[in-house]
Amino acid sequence: MADENYVSLDTIGQGAAIELFNDELSRVLKNILDLNTKPTITRRITLTVDIKPDEDRSFGTVLIQTQCKLAPSKGVGTAVYIGMKAGEPVATERDNRQLAFDDNVVGIKKEGTNAK
Repeated sequence: MADENYVSLDTIGQGAAIELFNDELSRVLKNILDLNTKPTITRRITLTVDIKPDEDRSFGTVLIQTQCKLAPSKGVGTAVYIGMKAGEPVATERDNRQLAFDDNVVGIKKEGTNAK
């Protein structure tokens, strides 16, 4: 039995456990670098190896899974104006009943300043 290849974390599933962990690690690192997440939230990677033996305990099936807990994206607040257009409900971030600043821009002369 000296030539036997015993199962380890490195070899189980032909290296699948390590590959799955590395994939989740990549997701966690990308999440840490994402400026839209809170930097100090703990991220977690869970590697689960389920082994289900048969009745006589001489054989078992193995399921390897990973999952990670990431920091959620920061929320972004805004306000919307809600109305109807052509019989359909719509929402805009600008009150369409008012002119936008760029719709009616004119030069503004500062009063009380003298150029020398």
